[in-house]
Amino acid sequence: MRWSLPRGLERVLAPVHFEWARIGRSGGRSRVRAAVAAELRRVGGVVGPERAAVVLAERLERRLFAQQGQPVRDPVGWFLGRGLPQRAECYATSCDDGVRMDTGLVCSSCELLIGDRRALRRQVARAITEAEPHLSPEEFRAKVERRLSQEVARQAAEAAVRRERAVVERARREEAWARHREELAEAEAVLAARPCEVCGVPEAGGLCLVCSQVRTARQALERAAEIAAAVGGPVRDLGEVAGRLACCRARLEDAAHRAEQRAREQGMPEAVVAWEVRERAEALLREERERALAVLAVSAEAQAEAERVRAIERARRRDEQQAVAAGEVARRRCAEALLTQQLGHVRTVVQAPNPEPIGGWQERLVALAQRPLVGETGMLPQCASESRKAVSAA
Repeated sequence: MRWSLPRGLERVLAPVHFEWARIGRSGGRSRVRAAVAAELRRVGGVVGPERAAVVLAERLERRLFAQQGQPVRDPVGWFLGRGLPQRAECYATSCDDGVRMDTGLVCSSCELLIGDRRALRRQVARAITEAEPHLSPEEFRAKVERRLSQEVARQAAEAAVRRERAVVERARREEAWARHREELAEAEAVLAARPCEVCGVPEAGGLCLVCSQVRTARQALERAAEIAAAVGGPVRDLGEVAGRLACCRARLEDAAHRAEQRAREQGMPEAVVAWEVRERAEALLREERERALAVLAVSAEAQAEAERVRAIERARRRDEQQAVAAGEVARRRCAEALLTQQLGHVRTVVQAPNPEPIGGWQERLVALAQRPLVGETGMLPQCASESRKAVSAA
């Protein structure tokens, strides 16, 4: 029926139902119905699906009112070319006829463009007034319009040049990106073709799955040993920390070794065995971290921080439950800070270089005599050897 509105589009086409009824052919109604549905989806992406029908209906009513009583000769052409398309007068995606679709207010971007045009007109008029103050009003208006047209044309030409430069620059960047992607693809192919640096398995990307799992497990065990050594006693004595770290490392490695033995006894493949060891090592790391935080949470520093935060929350007139919760959060945060601080002391022991053994004065003098000096280039070889022999005999 021509008078019935399409299902689901009744609210949109209600203001222009007379124009819809004038569409006589079913093909034209199908085109208009598809165009309305597509524009409804597009407007919904700007203002939301719940307001899209209202916004589009107001647009159609506004465009029909702009006809000022003149009849629409071609309803299909009017819908597709004038009634439905968005007419943005600025660069804002929500602008339609100078009004924002999302708020219904005057578009601020359009006002900015209008202000720029008015400022340009005032600037041109001021320049002409200063240059030729004795012009008649007719000559002044004609000259202002002519100069304004020239200025707008000049700005349009400069904008066109900027757009061309932007297109060239974008093409250059895209070419550079394509070249960079090709280089990355080649580098990835080369990396994938590398054998495993540990066991020599071909095409392993530098490290095969089993060796990667083993390395990850070893790193997790080392971090767990550092955490255990950090809370196992004082961390100021480096020698004591080193001994404690070795004991913790041995204990954790023994636990991981037992997990490896159980996996091998079950006849699992090597990759599964490595995965089981990594899982056990990461579980040990989590256990040691939680245990360390639990130990540090009852320290004097953590308890003092929790009491301080609870007092602050009570002073803010919070209830006791909120104050206790904030204190526990502060206690946990303080424990994490203390753990980070003590781990720094432990890692200084791990990263400290092994000192060279220091012998007696005779060995030290011989070693010093064998070092070349900066100004020793003028010394004859035999003199240098005789001096070293003399030092050795002393």
